[in-house]
Amino acid sequence: FSVANLPVSNTHYPTHGLDRMLIFGVGLSETFELGKRGPRGEAADLHAAAAEHRIVATLADSVNEARDALARAVYAQVRAQTLDEALRTGQAEADIAKGRLDHQALSGVDYDRLLIDLASLQADVARAHAEQAAALERCSAALLARCDLGVAGVADIDVAAVVPDAVTGHEVESRADLAALQKDRDAFGKEAQLASRRAIPDLTFRLGYTRDNFTVSGDNLNTLALSVALPLPVFDRGQHDQSRALAQADQLEAMARATLTRARGQLAELVDRKSAVEAALKAVEGDVLPRAERVLVSQEKGLEEGQLDMTDLLLARRQAVTLRMQALDLRFELFDIKNDIRRTLGLDGALAHR
Repeated sequence: FSVANLPVSNTHYPTHGLDRMLIFGVGLSETFELGKRGPRGEAADLHAAAAEHRIVATLADSVNEARDALARAVYAQVRAQTLDEALRTGQAEADIAKGRLDHQALSGVDYDRLLIDLASLQADVARAHAEQAAALERCSAALLARCDLGVAGVADIDVAAVVPDAVTGHEVESRADLAALQKDRDAFGKEAQLASRRAIPDLTFRLGYTRDNFTVSGDNLNTLALSVALPLPVFDRGQHDQSRALAQADQLEAMARATLTRARGQLAELVDRKSAVEAALKAVEGDVLPRAERVLVSQEKGLEEGQLDMTDLLLARRQAVTLRMQALDLRFELFDIKNDIRRTLGLDGALAHR
């Protein structure tokens, strides 16, 4: 809207009021972009796709962390239960030893050694229960809900993180976070294309209506006007924005390559560690631990029958408990490795897509 022909000095028609001199104009204009709407829309679509991939990546990380928190809570519970069982057995042995001591069939020194070992086991049990409580609190914080583990045991830890039998490293390329980087890179490429097309002038069409009250000068009272404007981009042709967008695209490309390379290296390391831990677990559970259990059973039988070497009993019990804890630690370490493999491969992101 415009108002014109407002006199600020003497006029040739001093008898004319403003109602016979002012010129009113109103118009509508529309700019038609040339070669810009396509790249702009494609860039927006690519940024939206990248945001969706980032959501999937965030959800996958949350699933991975929740699985880890649950498994740690189960591990702490099983560890405390194992030590509780060992403590109950030790207390039963102490009762038998007390009876033998009362009948002078056991020296006071041997009985004291048994009580000292039992006190050490009680301290381990107290520490295990404190760790269990802390693990449950961390689990509740991770899940935003109360962690009720019920009768969950070692078998649940073993099946909590399933990984492929063989991995090549190419699976990493389909990770959601890498897909997000690639989508953003492509989007900045489109933004660079959009910036370069600012060199193409856009057409602006205008339709205007003029009410000219100064008809005494010979003007028409009502007129329409149609105009076309073609601004020429002489200095700003989008070259700076194009350079910035290309630099951002190159940066994201470098980040994607670095992330992929680092993930492949981590995956190779995790696969090697998985094989080593599986071999160690097989050796402990398949050979060493059964031997230690048989030795402990033999020593406990000797205690009941009155044929006892206290040093051998304490050593056998300590070795059996240590090996049980070692087997449990190896099982949790194996889970931890497999959970990291799932995170590195982006398998939880694939579940989120479903």
